[in-house]
Amino acid sequence: MTLAEKLRKEGEERGKLEGKLEGLKETIELGITLKFPGDIDTVMIEVNKIDDFKTLVKIKEAIKTAKDSSEILALMK
Repeated sequence: MTLAEKLRKEGEERGKLEGKLEGLKETIELGITLKFPGDIDTVMIEVNKIDDFKTLVKIKEAIKTAKDSSEILALMK
């Protein structure tokens, strides 16, 4: 594999990951908007700082059962 091919492949993989992260953030934003509309700004400021896929998945799943936004914010610390 040439250096150019390797760099292209790494760029493609990074682009796919960035797309997944952005999609998760949009899903989280929708969930928070529907469940805790008054807290959307506070939560999304923190969510947008996260670039870890597994953490974002945990947050997305927690929205389903969370009783308030503090449960979501606790996952980000």
